[in-house]
Amino acid sequence: MKNLAFKFRIGVFLLAISVGTGRINSQTPTDNPPPKGAFQESQEKPCRQQRISTERTYAFRQLPIIPRAYGRKPWYYELRKWIPFLDSTPRDKYAIEDIRRLRLEYGRPAPVGESNRSKQIRLQAEQNLREAQQQGEQKWQEWLKLNPDAGSEEKSRAEIQIRLQGIEAARLPKFDWREYGLDVGAVGFQGFNCNTCWAFAAVDAMQIGRRLAAIRSQKNDFDENSLRPSVQQLVSCMAPKTDYCKINWHGEAFTFMVDKGLPLGGTTEYSGWDYGWGCDAKIFVKALTWDFVSSVPQKVAPTEELKRALIIHGPVVSTIKFDSCLWLYGGGVFNEEQNQDGGHMVLIIGWDDAKGAWLIKNSYDTDWGEGGFGWIKYGSNNIGQFSAWIFADPNEKLIYRNLSDSTK
Repeated sequence: MKNLAFKFRIGVFLLAISVGTGRINSQTPTDNPPPKGAFQESQEKPCRQQRISTERTYAFRQLPIIPRAYGRKPWYYELRKWIPFLDSTPRDKYAIEDIRRLRLEYGRPAPVGESNRSKQIRLQAEQNLREAQQQGEQKWQEWLKLNPDAGSEEKSRAEIQIRLQGIEAARLPKFDWREYGLDVGAVGFQGFNCNTCWAFAAVDAMQIGRRLAAIRSQKNDFDENSLRPSVQQLVSCMAPKTDYCKINWHGEAFTFMVDKGLPLGGTTEYSGWDYGWGCDAKIFVKALTWDFVSSVPQKVAPTEELKRALIIHGPVVSTIKFDSCLWLYGGGVFNEEQNQDGGHMVLIIGWDDAKGAWLIKNSYDTDWGEGGFGWIKYGSNNIGQFSAWIFADPNEKLIYRNLSDSTK
């Protein structure tokens, strides 16, 4: 009888636990998520209610279900409007009023290294492209003589590949670095809880800049397969033992790459949360300099200036205003034109005048936009504001600076 009573009490206890657990779970929205259609509609509603001056020229995508987002807005709504920036002393490029506004209103001074050094690097790059343009013109004339019967489509393709390899490429009505044989890397995913868009864009800009420098200096021995950069290492090495997923600024990442270098190798698996990070890269490679596209970076850079910077320096990092619609973008030309200061950062890799839009690479995974890429209308959501380039060292010979070697 005692054993029977004991078993009975144990059974009642387990039943109570089961019922209690069931009650708790029944009140937890993540365990009984709303239908997919309802979640999609809840995310689309704020965008549909957002005022727009014209008809939308893009499609919504089917959003992934995010269990932790039920009952609250996605983390992207919580991006801080103002982003702290590394203090430095600007020198000869920016006007006094621009410096004052950058410091007092934005907290973002001019970049470290913007001086005669940066100017000389920029001018030398432009001169190299002018020389490349002259060579392209000569090769183009030779091609025409050798191919007198070429059709218009073949001729147009050859002109792009042969003739427009220099500074004149900025005048093209359409440009995409991928069509010029430049690898822009795989699309990344910063995660639903990690504000590392700045790091994804900055790492891409530097690594693509290294590839471009290798191509232009005809370095056939450039090999990036053994030691690759990663967002994980950049963030870990920039901010050890801190909140890794906090919002930051591509200018600070660029400054780190100029002063310390882009970390290569080490643990490259990206966590997307505030754990699993650690700086164990042993090798760093420095950039020469970086700068904003415009001398008034707090304003949207003129279209022609952005195009020129894209041709001279390669893909450019830019801020863009995150609104209720950007997360929903599924293709077409994004044209919300919510023109306030941006808190999200993307990589501009091309343009299309027929579309009137910039081609960007985002860090929202491949189910965003068109395989992770997208078209943003010129000026929409202040794209082009605080746009910046970084210049990789064309003399890099895969002899990297080791952390333990302070002489390099």
